[in-house]
Amino acid sequence: MIPERFAGYEKFVTLGAVNFTCIPGDKAANLAKIETNMREAAAQGVNILAFPEEALTGCGGCAPCREGAEHCEYHSDLAETVPGPSTERVAELAKELDIYVDFGMVERDSDDPSILYNASAFIGPEGIQGTYRKIHLGALPWVTEGITFKPGKSIPVFETRFGPVGVIICYDFWFNPEPTRIMALKGARVILNTCASFDGPHKRDNMVAVTCTRAQENCVYTVSANQVAGGPQAESYAAGAVEEKRSGNFAGNSVIAGPDFPSFARPYAVADQNEQLISSTVSFEKLHRWESIFPWRDWRANRLSETSQLIADEFEKLVHGP
Repeated sequence: MIPERFAGYEKFVTLGAVNFTCIPGDKAANLAKIETNMREAAAQGVNILAFPEEALTGCGGCAPCREGAEHCEYHSDLAETVPGPSTERVAELAKELDIYVDFGMVERDSDDPSILYNASAFIGPEGIQGTYRKIHLGALPWVTEGITFKPGKSIPVFETRFGPVGVIICYDFWFNPEPTRIMALKGARVILNTCASFDGPHKRDNMVAVTCTRAQENCVYTVSANQVAGGPQAESYAAGAVEEKRSGNFAGNSVIAGPDFPSFARPYAVADQNEQLISSTVSFEKLHRWESIFPWRDWRANRLSETSQLIADEFEKLVHGP
């Protein structure tokens, strides 16, 4: 039985994720690819579609960022405010296709143009809802995002006719369970992880396992949409501009997962290492069957409220280290 606070939302949703190869630095080309995938997803009946981290621009640092420059022309030229040209175009298409979509981009702060974020925009038929800004930024020698971008300062959820949806980015999801938990406590039943995860040993197994774990521990459906290597295209960065370790070395393996009552979480769909669209139709009635046994949100706010306070207090003590 669906709890009263979720009763007004639709009972089924078709989730989609795109294994996506970016053309680095070419927003027009990537936007065209995003549009093509949105149209195909809508034709297949997908309601909520996730693209990877920085899908609009391609991931990668540059020599000025690696050297600690205060200003980087490469990323500055790629950045857009939200609303902005790309998000407004996607909003037009989302309205036309009646679809919700999120995609990674470089966002420029509307109040201070010198501040850039590694962000994911969430857009629906109703328009642009906002962005999630990555809060755990990587560091050298692997990536320059901790130099290029400022961390986000909020953990929003976005309203849809399927209920609240959380959007999160890569490292915030894979290694930091707290943001997903906070989104779930705020009511999100779907979490979209936009990522640009490297390939490596056992990577497919790891991506499936963690996507399932976040789904199980929060009783939500989870979607991990990853970039995928694309041969020469994926290595066509400006000469000398992007760190070699990351160029074209993305794992693909996008995943859709969730609880499958009476079973624990399982993968509903898993992509390979080619460009492709995966999807799965899932039931909120089935999801909430777990709540009849394990109503953890209500416990956290009521029966276990003292435990919630204990956890919050312990975190506060550790904010600046043990």
